[in-house]
Amino acid sequence: MLAWAQLTHQRVKLVVATAGVVVAVMLMLVQLGIREGAMDNSVAIARRITADLVLVSPRTKTIFASATFPRVLLYRLGAIAGVQSTGEMYMAQGRFRNPWDKLEFPVSIYGIDPREPMMDLPGMDPYAAELQLQDRILFDGLSRKNYGPVLGFLQREGQLDVEINLRKMRIIGAINVGISINTDGNLYMAPANFLRLFPERQPGSVDVGLIRLKPGADAERVRQALKPLVNNEARVLTKDELVQMEIAFIRENAPIDFIFGMGAAVGFFVGFVVVYQILYTEVTNHLPQYATLKAMGFSDRYLLRVVFSQAMMLSLLGYFPGFFMAIGLYRVATRAIQMQFYMTTERALLVFVLTVVMCCMSAAMAIRRLRTADPAEVF
Repeated sequence: MLAWAQLTHQRVKLVVATAGVVVAVMLMLVQLGIREGAMDNSVAIARRITADLVLVSPRTKTIFASATFPRVLLYRLGAIAGVQSTGEMYMAQGRFRNPWDKLEFPVSIYGIDPREPMMDLPGMDPYAAELQLQDRILFDGLSRKNYGPVLGFLQREGQLDVEINLRKMRIIGAINVGISINTDGNLYMAPANFLRLFPERQPGSVDVGLIRLKPGADAERVRQALKPLVNNEARVLTKDELVQMEIAFIRENAPIDFIFGMGAAVGFFVGFVVVYQILYTEVTNHLPQYATLKAMGFSDRYLLRVVFSQAMMLSLLGYFPGFFMAIGLYRVATRAIQMQFYMTTERALLVFVLTVVMCCMSAAMAIRRLRTADPAEVF
């Protein structure tokens, strides 16, 4: 095949071109992966809610810095047909004192009913009864290492006494939930223990209300029935609306899209420039041969197809090494940042398409010289 013969004629150029594509693919996958991973981790708590409807204050833009609403509103909702049960969730930032080096670090604290949390918190059920006792808490096993070797101590001793907001509390176990750009660690406790930890909080003020509907109940119809009961004191949201609210807040207040989107764009540009330089050099160096082919009767379309075939080959040669290198970097980032980053089919396909487009754009720029080649002028 003519296109392959030209690419492999000078191996050094082929390696350079392939390396350029590899770097571009790796940059795009890593930048987009970190962007999506940071976004997914930041809304993980909202996604873990299993309630059918959620109640928040009209002033709340994110549940990580939520305004409160009167808890009495939740008591009104049980009278509506279709509502099975309601629950409350308290959220706040506390100070965790590392028992080993006595340094304090911020930690996110959640007060929820461990018997019916209305959240997907794997591993909480065995601790539900003990969490009702005074000053008992659960530690997020995926928290950062700032807090000390908590997991190792729990595995050996079964429990650990720590200070949260200068109050002595006992960690009775760990569950794996995950952190985000908003927090380095999480603690989970019963509402009564939360209010003991934050005595300045009004017991009747709730951060998030959780509403579970009866089987078969129409969520939108129940939602409309609830609105008059909460008036302007709260908003009734679906779980999807809560997640979208969190995503909108992060995009408005943390430049994740711009930073990592720019990184992906830089990767695309780097690959485009490298492939263009290689293909342009190939076309220029083989211009007499192309002119000879034109003199022999080969059409411009055929010659253009040769150059585009080279571009497609470079995209394939560079994509797969870049893909596997990106997976390796995801694992490195997961261990370093302690946030989960993983490859998705959608992202892999998107970057593959971008790689093909990048190489084809380079080919389209490089063949301009070929279109004007005149056999008489070349010789």
